[in-house]
Amino acid sequence: MIDDKAMAIGQYIPGRSFLHKLDPRLKILTVIIWTLLLFSYTSGWELLAFCALLLIVLAAARVPVFSILKSLKVVTVIVVVTFMMQALLTPGKVIFHWAFLNVTDSGLSNGIIYSGRILVLVVLLSILTATTPPIGLADGMESLLRPLKALKVPVGRVATLISIILMFIPDILEQSRKLIRSQAAKGADFDSWNLPGRLKNITFLLTPLFVKVFYRADALGTAMYSRCYGSAEKRTRLHPLKIGLWETAAAVALTALSIIIKYVIPG
Repeated sequence: MIDDKAMAIGQYIPGRSFLHKLDPRLKILTVIIWTLLLFSYTSGWELLAFCALLLIVLAAARVPVFSILKSLKVVTVIVVVTFMMQALLTPGKVIFHWAFLNVTDSGLSNGIIYSGRILVLVVLLSILTATTPPIGLADGMESLLRPLKALKVPVGRVATLISIILMFIPDILEQSRKLIRSQAAKGADFDSWNLPGRLKNITFLLTPLFVKVFYRADALGTAMYSRCYGSAEKRTRLHPLKIGLWETAAAVALTALSIIIKYVIPG
């Protein structure tokens, strides 16, 4: 049911590649720009060119490509529903007809593009979290959102909350794997086509899973309270964030390539 070799979305993979050493603020800004450009791509050729650029980034990050691709199973339902809605509800020239269902050429094209955007976005976010530890993401977001402090927004707490969420997602999936293996060893079936039986077995996992998650959350809260988190207005950092010249050049180059794809690749 849950692939042990699949990388969880939000999981950090330690490494010493160039992307791992890149300043988190540059990575966050680049991902935001790429996301905006991704939703501006209107053709499959543009998406394919952007995917090729992502493969180059993955190779530079030395992140296991197949593990990231397996993690896409989490959004399979969303991708399928998006494709079907576009294929069946978009007007155009009918290329397939069955009963009251009509698949049009425009719907098929939109379905591929829209569902492809979702998959690429998940891969993009996976690259960010795989090459940036939760603490680094929190520090980067806090630095970028610092101007909001003038509006009395608790920027530090918001950034810490997001980093905790990213830290808990892989932990919850790992706990789910352990519980599934434990229940499967006792005879529970999670792979059969018997949907009511599978739902019943999954329901039995929810109680111990929530107990473990709440226990971890309570332990984390106690640890933060014992270290007086939030009591000091200004906090120091062991590793202050610094943006280097080569890092900036790399981020600008990647952004420029994604913009070139938009205006050079035929739409």
